[in-house]
Amino acid sequence: MKTALRVAILTAGVFVSVTTFAQQQNTDILLTINNTPVTADEFTSLYLKNTKATGAKIEKSTLDEYLNLFINFKLKVQAARDAGIDTLSSFRNEYNGYVDQLAQSYLIDQETLNALTREAYQRMKEEVSASHILISMPETVTGTDTLNYYQKALEARTKVLKGEPFGKVALTTSNDPSVSRNNGYLGWFSAFQMVYPFETAAYSTPVDSVSMPVRTRFGYHIIKVHGRRPAKGQIKVAHIMVRVQPNASPQDMENARLKIVDIHNRLLNGENFSELAKKESQDNSTAPNGGELPWIRSGQIIPEFEEVAFSLNNIGDISKPFQTSFGWHVVKLLDRKLPGEFEEMLPEIKNLMGRDSRILNVRIAFVNKLKKEYDVKEFPADAKKNLSSLLDSTIFKGEWIVPTLKSNPTLLVIKGMNYQLADLLNYINQNQQKSRNQSLQSFMNFIYTDWVNQTLINYEKSLLPQKYPEFKGLANEYLEGMLLFEISNREIWTKASDSTALNAYFDSNRDKYVWGDKIYFTVYQTSNQKVGQALAKALKKTPAIDPHELVKKWNKKTQTVTFSQQVGFPDNPTILGYNKWESGINITNDADKVVVVHIDKTTTGEPKELNDCRAEVISDYQNYLEESWIQQLKAKYKVDINTNSYNKLLENLTN
Repeated sequence: MKTALRVAILTAGVFVSVTTFAQQQNTDILLTINNTPVTADEFTSLYLKNTKATGAKIEKSTLDEYLNLFINFKLKVQAARDAGIDTLSSFRNEYNGYVDQLAQSYLIDQETLNALTREAYQRMKEEVSASHILISMPETVTGTDTLNYYQKALEARTKVLKGEPFGKVALTTSNDPSVSRNNGYLGWFSAFQMVYPFETAAYSTPVDSVSMPVRTRFGYHIIKVHGRRPAKGQIKVAHIMVRVQPNASPQDMENARLKIVDIHNRLLNGENFSELAKKESQDNSTAPNGGELPWIRSGQIIPEFEEVAFSLNNIGDISKPFQTSFGWHVVKLLDRKLPGEFEEMLPEIKNLMGRDSRILNVRIAFVNKLKKEYDVKEFPADAKKNLSSLLDSTIFKGEWIVPTLKSNPTLLVIKGMNYQLADLLNYINQNQQKSRNQSLQSFMNFIYTDWVNQTLINYEKSLLPQKYPEFKGLANEYLEGMLLFEISNREIWTKASDSTALNAYFDSNRDKYVWGDKIYFTVYQTSNQKVGQALAKALKKTPAIDPHELVKKWNKKTQTVTFSQQVGFPDNPTILGYNKWESGINITNDADKVVVVHIDKTTTGEPKELNDCRAEVISDYQNYLEESWIQQLKAKYKVDINTNSYNKLLENLTN
């Protein structure tokens, strides 16, 4: 199914688009189609949405017109249901995908989300300078082994607190691969540039203080905060780099320096930065693009490069040559943007949060809320006891098979509903890929919690139509919109693309497709003023003369006169105002040529060929097919309008 096309049509249509469905308060039956009731509230909701979008005035005439369109819409939807479109697997998959997407905004803890969004915004307005020591830890580590890594991190912290330089302790202790070149220094960074637990610890630690060990997926970190400052925002820069290899000789290093100095001088002398980057830069990833880098925040690039790039003040400024661990550079500032107001930055924050681990906090808060609401009872000890005897190493290869159970104990109770060991095992079977790179114990802990959370969320999802009428309405609108698209595609658009049928329709309606005023004219050009005047005189004398005969005498030796015969309409610039020309002739004189335009004849109502009006014919044919189809549907389905309900609706809306 062509989803993008369908969505475009639905959102442009009269009835169906994604909008809030009004809380049902008026359950009066407005009409029935084949005994299927349609409430006045559904009609009113869609009508008010449509008038708001179009700016139409609410009055009886527009309501009457809309009611007719609404009935036609419902007839088409009924036809789609009868055709079984809503039972097709491809249709159901797409619809269910939409409902799943729609449900996500209901399956979160909004309070936690709002708090995290505000927190992120406040952090994005400030930057932190910090160093860290990483005690890396495999993900499979659990229990007392975890404590050993924590203790090692504490020992590193104690050394720093006793006066050992942080960088020295980092060099001898940290497992961060970059420590050998940066002594643990991370530079300046802001929100979303570090994993969330690390970010939170950095923003929570006072300047010149050292944090307690912080656990992330990489292990334990000790963080020292060196400073804070207002965020410098983002910059867009381009650079030219002369690479220096790690094992370069002194002469190679000097040659690289001399080359970047030469490049810098060429830039000062006016050479184009982008073109020079394409020719000379040895950064293969940016050179083809004129040296341009993506937007940069503090902490997203090596500190020595960042320091120079952010020091440029004015758009277009070019730095002096400077050295980093990669080589020599010159940088040009292309653009700069500072943090904006909250509402302005909200779309960016939402996008970043969707890819950040902090969004898990929203899920956890939501699950905890559901546990309280539905009086959830868990039996994790029973679950893990059973799993320890039922799982084996085949889970890591995706080859584990659900065993036959001797007993099936209840492991989870949600509002009186029991979920048993078999449910957990089936969930594990469907999610074996999640078991990679974990110990069996780690996997059991993870998969049990994941099953409980997902079961709770699925339970809540099943109740959304009952708890939130607007959700039910939105889902129904989209369902009917998809049905409308598919049945219209079958009954109208596909048929209208049949060239044989289209030709037959055109042949039966040729008299509808005619030209308006059509002007046949000839344009003569010559560089000789006298010849131009003679041409005009000859045309006045003999208007119907053949242009070839007319110019023959002037073109015997050299081509003095050229001409072209054309057909156009009154808005053609060459013949604007033609009906006021004397003898149907217009002469214009330029410095080097004379142009004589002669109106040969005008016609009205000439018949068009199909290729002249194909788009118009297709549109008319589609309208014809739709009108015929609607008449068939009205003959097939019985439509009863509740006059009392409609009059009541009229009174409420127009008063």
